[in-house]
Amino acid sequence: MSSQVTGMAPELSVATRQDLSEAAPLRRHNRLEAWMFVIPAFLFQLIWGWYPLVVAFILSFTDAQPILPSKFTGVASYRHILGDPLALRSLQTTIEYAALSIVLTFFIPILVAILLMEMPPRVMRWMMLLWFLPLSTIASTILWRYVYDQNVGIFQYIATAVLHLPPQPFLNDPKTVLFWIIFPSVLLFGPGLFYMASLQGIPSSYYEAAEVEGAGFWRKIWTISLPRLRPIISMLLIFSIIGSLQDFAFPQILTGGDPGGASRLVVMYMYELLQDQRLSDATALAILLFFVIMFFVILSRLLIKEDPDA
Repeated sequence: MSSQVTGMAPELSVATRQDLSEAAPLRRHNRLEAWMFVIPAFLFQLIWGWYPLVVAFILSFTDAQPILPSKFTGVASYRHILGDPLALRSLQTTIEYAALSIVLTFFIPILVAILLMEMPPRVMRWMMLLWFLPLSTIASTILWRYVYDQNVGIFQYIATAVLHLPPQPFLNDPKTVLFWIIFPSVLLFGPGLFYMASLQGIPSSYYEAAEVEGAGFWRKIWTISLPRLRPIISMLLIFSIIGSLQDFAFPQILTGGDPGGASRLVVMYMYELLQDQRLSDATALAILLFFVIMFFVILSRLLIKEDPDA
């Protein structure tokens, strides 16, 4: 018997070597395909992402002349920005705007998506369809300007004729203007689609096992739904932080920074600096905004774990 096994060993080793020799070109082919996909993405990120960032960082230490050769000015542009009360106020307004935007347009859809999953499938499909409506950002923003209008706006009509309240200032109130700018995003922005897709991928056996153990509705959400949503929550939170801190079009069209600069965000003030030909100051402000965004992104990565079983 031992002689038979000994005689078969060379045959097995030869077959193994043959399989390895055939697999080697396949692995090289897979690596080649992988690099063919990676290289265009890397070049795109390098040309349109990191290269402009490096150039902007260098220009922030110069007077950033568009035609004449730029002169090195050190940190003069950063001193101008840090000493500019409008820049500091716009940065503070942007952080407040981002915090309020994340609360209204990020966390609320999580709860809405979880509650919709408990509704009949027909209702759930209609809600997903409404969330997925392709709406133009610019067109919808212009429409919302008429909705908020103090004379002919439908919100003013509801407040005065239906609710019998005094005329509301809406976008003209410095204390509430940020809320009214963000409010349309609660209806139009649909991260709930991603949450609902993730919830549909959770095996029903998890919930059935929890019910057998006596878990109620909220207990199942806390121990099953939210942990399973953790990877998608982590990803969308980063996108929400970056998008809200860089927002421009919606508040610019709605208010233009009014009333009295209460809704002027960093990118909007950066646009004003460019219009005033303060190119170096605008570049320095953009670099400062980049570091602020990176700080909050890194903080979110440290605080939120992606592993649903962690």
